[in-house]
Amino acid sequence: MSAFSRTVARFANACVKLLPSAAPPPPGGSRAHSDARPTHAAISSPWRIYRIYARPDQLLIRNEHGQILELGVMKGAEPNLTYRLNTRNLQGQGFATRTLLLDDIARRIEAGELGRELLALPECATQPGADLDRGTHTDVSMKLAR
Repeated sequence: MSAFSRTVARFANACVKLLPSAAPPPPGGSRAHSDARPTHAAISSPWRIYRIYARPDQLLIRNEHGQILELGVMKGAEPNLTYRLNTRNLQGQGFATRTLLLDDIARRIEAGELGRELLALPECATQPGADLDRGTHTDVSMKLAR
């Protein structure tokens, strides 16, 4: 290292020492917020990601917190499936497969026909089982209005 480089390094180090130190954290251990929104990125994001499941006689939905909620009921047999959702009493009929039925529900969620109602669905009363993701399901994302 040359003498010039050492001089520049000493000068920079002296300048850094003149800078004010960081402010101590406020009491309580976390920084204060002017609003009540959480700081975790997944929680503060306006996007909500859901997974919809078609189980025998029921439609379930998993929210971004991992809770399994009762979305509605599914009736009939392929190729003539129908559904009724617990929110807004939305219905659909004439679906050849469970996948097409779930795609219709996902389209309605993305179109905004369901919104904050998804946040107020009741939790599933029965344990759906560990293999829930092995059955027919689809993912859907929804942007909440702020």
